[in-house]
Amino acid sequence: MASKAEQCVSRSLRTILADLPDGASFLGSEHLLDLFGGLEFFLPQVLRRTHPEWEHESLDGFCPLVARKTGDAAAEIFGLCILITDQTLTPIHLHIQASSTADEVSWLECKLGEACEHGMVRTPWPSGNATAKLVHALQGRADKIVWVYNVEFGTRRS
Repeated sequence: MASKAEQCVSRSLRTILADLPDGASFLGSEHLLDLFGGLEFFLPQVLRRTHPEWEHESLDGFCPLVARKTGDAAAEIFGLCILITDQTLTPIHLHIQASSTADEVSWLECKLGEACEHGMVRTPWPSGNATAKLVHALQGRADKIVWVYNVEFGTRRS
C-alpha cells in the first residue's frame, strides 16, 4: 500500500502532466510545490530501504534546473535538493512515473548526491541569487556526475 507521500506525488504528477506535451517544462506549474512537498517525504522513504544512513536524513526542498514531461505520467527533474540536517545543497536527478491505475509511483530512478573525496558534496545554502548560479552551473552535468546514491524500482511504461 502506498504511503500518503507516495499518493501525493502520484496525484500531483498526474495533475501537472495531464495537458502537457512530451518534452514540455513544468517549472511554472501551480502544482509544483505539491509535488515537491510529497517528494520531500517520499524520496527519503525510498532511500531508507537500502541506505540506513537515511534514517537520520531527509529533504527540505528542491531547486530545479529541469522539470519536464518525458512520457505518460512521467517526468524528469534535475537540479539541487536541500538536505534537512544541515541545510546544504546537493545535486539530484530524478526520473519518475505515476501509475495509470492507482495513486502510487510505478517507476522511479533517483540519483542523489555528488561524490567527493570526503563522501558527498554538501554546499552551504547561499543567499540571494547565488542559489540560482549554483543551479545553472549544473547545466550539461547530469551524465557527468558520479552519484553517491542511485536507487531504482518498478518498470517504466512506454
